[in-house]
Amino acid sequence: MGVAEITSRNDEVRKLVRASSANHQLPRDIGDYARPWQLSLVPMVLGEAEWMRLSAGLAQRVRLLEEVLDDLLGDQRLLREGVLPPELLYANPYYYRVYRDLPSPKVRLSLTATDLARDGSGQWCVTGDRTRAPSGLGFALENRVITGQVLSRMFRDNRVTRLAGFFIEFQKHLNSLSTTGGQNPRVAILTSDDSSYRYLEDAYLSRYLGYTLVQGRDLAVRKNQVYLKTLGGLSKLDILQRNITDYHADPLELKRSSDQGAIGLIGAIRTGQVAVTNCIGSVLAQMPALLPFLSSASKFFHNEDLALPSIPTYWCGDPHHLKHVLSNLDNLLIRDAFHISGRAHVDPSRLSKAEYEQLCDRLKSDPVKYVAQPRATYSTTPVWSGQKLVPWNVTLRSFHLQTKTDIHVLPGGLSRVSPDDQSLGYSPLEGRLGQDCWILSDATIDSVVTLLPTNNDSLEIRRTGAELPSRIAENLFWLGRHVERTETIARMLRLIMERMTSQAYSDEPSVLPRLTASLAAMGQIDADHAIEEFCGVHSNLESVLVESIYGKPQPFGLMACIQNMVDNAIATRDRLSIDAYMIISRIGQNLTKSSGFEPELTLVSKQMTRLITDLLAFAGLTSETLTRTLSWSFLQLGRRIERGCQTAEMLASTLTHPIQRETRLMESVLQAADSLMTYRSRYALQLEPAPLLDLLVTDYTNPRSLAFQCNEIVELLNHISQEADGGIHGSDQETAKFLQELISESDPRHLARANEARCRSQLLKLLETVVHQLPSISDQISSRYLIHSNIETRISN
Repeated sequence: MGVAEITSRNDEVRKLVRASSANHQLPRDIGDYARPWQLSLVPMVLGEAEWMRLSAGLAQRVRLLEEVLDDLLGDQRLLREGVLPPELLYANPYYYRVYRDLPSPKVRLSLTATDLARDGSGQWCVTGDRTRAPSGLGFALENRVITGQVLSRMFRDNRVTRLAGFFIEFQKHLNSLSTTGGQNPRVAILTSDDSSYRYLEDAYLSRYLGYTLVQGRDLAVRKNQVYLKTLGGLSKLDILQRNITDYHADPLELKRSSDQGAIGLIGAIRTGQVAVTNCIGSVLAQMPALLPFLSSASKFFHNEDLALPSIPTYWCGDPHHLKHVLSNLDNLLIRDAFHISGRAHVDPSRLSKAEYEQLCDRLKSDPVKYVAQPRATYSTTPVWSGQKLVPWNVTLRSFHLQTKTDIHVLPGGLSRVSPDDQSLGYSPLEGRLGQDCWILSDATIDSVVTLLPTNNDSLEIRRTGAELPSRIAENLFWLGRHVERTETIARMLRLIMERMTSQAYSDEPSVLPRLTASLAAMGQIDADHAIEEFCGVHSNLESVLVESIYGKPQPFGLMACIQNMVDNAIATRDRLSIDAYMIISRIGQNLTKSSGFEPELTLVSKQMTRLITDLLAFAGLTSETLTRTLSWSFLQLGRRIERGCQTAEMLASTLTHPIQRETRLMESVLQAADSLMTYRSRYALQLEPAPLLDLLVTDYTNPRSLAFQCNEIVELLNHISQEADGGIHGSDQETAKFLQELISESDPRHLARANEARCRSQLLKLLETVVHQLPSISDQISSRYLIHSNIETRISN
């Protein structure tokens, strides 16, 4: 290809990774969709013969882990015969006796992974097993999609083995686990909350496989049946692909503080009402302390050696192993014996003298908790770096599917590379780059493999959205509210900054206090800053505005709104288009880049303009890409309620008590409400209160007016009621209808009149009613659709 072409395609890979829906969202890092590693253009390449040998060894290992786990949770022959020390089970803090009470499925380990390293001679060894809910499968799929797109011709010419067949078998296997025997069972992927590093990977997989992505709070167990909380009621689930830790599955019988699972899930599993993969208790098969004994277990069950040896591992609970570890401590790495996490291992050679002695004391006092391993050696693979191909250390995570009759190994896996072996470690979050892994076939590849249904059963055509999970509906609702609130605050900030730097408004000292009062009502600044004397000191107000944006976040201010907006976008990642999600991510990144700086007002004003433009782009994308189902309805409902609240708050802060020369203030209000152009098209340059209030309050044709918001809210609530509740009339609709009629009956001329106390009392009363009633609609919606606490709640099969 040449340097220029490789560089160009490498840049294309970066762009596709950046736009991918499987990017990590790290906890509370606002707008940060950076991954722990990026994707290399150059794939890791293995020949078919080498891969067949490796696959055979992996399949043998999966069978062995299945037998070991089945024995630990069953007859426990390995413990009675002395093949495994009993401490591996009874000293294991992650073992719960309830694991043994559960029925034994035909396959305990459906989806597993193995971490592999290859030394310089080409010998593969296992550095760790993942049997609970292995992460990385979504990234392996994403790597293939991107490299297959950028290197499409090379991909075809080299007859790279496809991945789709593995996922087809995975779907078939999950469907076969249905307890009801139906042709189209309800399958869900149970993930942890959206602050988890693997949440977006699970969202990516759920989209690819066509399964519903759920969290623990989406589930309800009624009479040992597992249901998904949807707007249409409780919908029965048949199968759960469990991507949370075993002891988090049910706070009733396992870890009480957990909020990732569902109360009563263990009971549903025990009675056979739901199938869960991998089985509860599968975490035991991946403990590092098991590695030293797998070879003996293989001989015990089959009288055969392991084709793929494990990295030498010493369990300190064995006195001989402990003696070896203490004698060779500088050449070993210390790990937790029972638990695998993202925490780095302990390298004794890098400890201080005091830390070294403390480590020795821990090993001697509680040896069963630790294992030791030598530093893994890694072979290298080509990587494009610094405008040339260079050798980097490589490790591979393979993935395997065990069905009732066979074991399928994903042809490839998740490859990670690094210029030094230290950063590869044992965690999938470590390393510099990821790579696609190409298995080159000697035969022609079938390129027609697809995940589309191939049976003759036709699906019922649906246009309803009642199956929308209540949590998603809630997050979409609040996404709409925070998007609208962010835009309103940004518009008011920009307007105030423009007024402060404009000579045209220097002769109207009463305008700025009213605008800052509106900003204070939104929660962006303290109300004390709205007094007229303070606003006259522009330098002080300028520092207050900048500090309110880039300093300590206000609870209801711009940065808090953006954080909440990003959080809700993450939580609804599988419902938003990639472009819409990227806009929200970019907003968070752009503002946090300026954190800690104090730019001039003109620069901040330009930043607010970019923010407003991005939010308008988001509104346009969601309007044009979301079908008019309940997802769209809840997103729009949040926007309309929030816009109504903010418009009413602004009008109450600015126009309810008229000032002597109100023209400049009215112009500012129209500009803040994005209605100045419409007003001038009707009334030219003549500004009066009655026409203004008609445009912003009672004009149902203006998308920025209170009347328009109420009309939209009524229509949206009627649509939601029809789709999710069979058209039953509720209190939320009654409140919305009351506001709609109240505003439609208002006369803008009466609203514009001021009494002797210089107060537009009718306007103030109307606005106070709107500000009070609109949030109550939100509470009524939550009570009606988003809470499923009653056992008699609507249940649908």
